[in-house]
This record gives sequence, C-alpha cells and structure tokens, in this order.
Amino acid sequence: MFLLLLATASQAQTVSGPEPVEIVHLEQHLWKAMAEENFASVRKLFTPDFVEVDSHIAALDTLLITLQQCKLTDYELRDLQVRILGPDSAMTAYHAVATFECGTEAKPDPHHFDTNDTTTWVRRSGTWLVQAHTETPAKP
Repeated sequence: MFLLLLATASQAQTVSGPEPVEIVHLEQHLWKAMAEENFASVRKLFTPDFVEVDSHIAALDTLLITLQQCKLTDYELRDLQVRILGPDSAMTAYHAVATFECGTEAKPDPHHFDTNDTTTWVRRSGTWLVQAHTETPAKP
C-alpha cells in the first residue's frame, strides 16, 4: 500500500502546468485573430460553454455576433500577467485598450474600451481553449 501511495505521489509531482509564455502567445493569438476577423479561428479558440462577464453575461454565440458586427480596429494589451492554475488551466490578467468600429464607412460608430481583463484558459484533449473572459472598466 505504501509503495502505491509513493508511486501516485511521484506521478503527481511530474505533472506540470504550461509555461507562462505559451499562455501569453495564446492570448496574443486570440486578439490578433479577432482583429483580422478570422472568425473560424476565433470560434476554435473557445470552449462550447464559454462565458463572458462584463456589463452583462454572454455566451459564445453572442460574442461571435458582436465581433461580426463590430470590427476590432485597434488594441493594446498592457501589463500582461499569467497565473498557472494547474496542469490544464491558466489565467491571464491585463489592461486592454481597444477600439471597435460598429458603424459603416458613411456613418462611423467607434467604441473605445479601457478595461482590466482576465481570460481563463483550459486544456481539453491537448488543445488550449478560452473557458471564461471578464472585463472591468479601468479607473482613469
């Protein structure tokens, strides 16, 4: 029995989480795909049960509709930090400054955002996906 416990403890110690730089690259890739309006790639980066929390609570379909209606024209991610939560989960936290154009060329309707964001990444079947995202307005 002791050997079984020792072997289990040894295996648990060898399981490691992702490297923080890997998660940084995932977050940057997500924002780039949104800016390039690559909706097929964007969809593949999210879990089916994704949830977004900002001034409301939204599911993946709502996010994708919004991204199709409003083009991400400019963004900057500042002070990007990573927290490894476990071997298959990590979280990013950062300050985002972004502009979305929701109008037309004839009638522009830019929306500027200055927010503190978190993104929760989970590894499912070897693939990293966004499980949740939050945005809170940054204080001026």
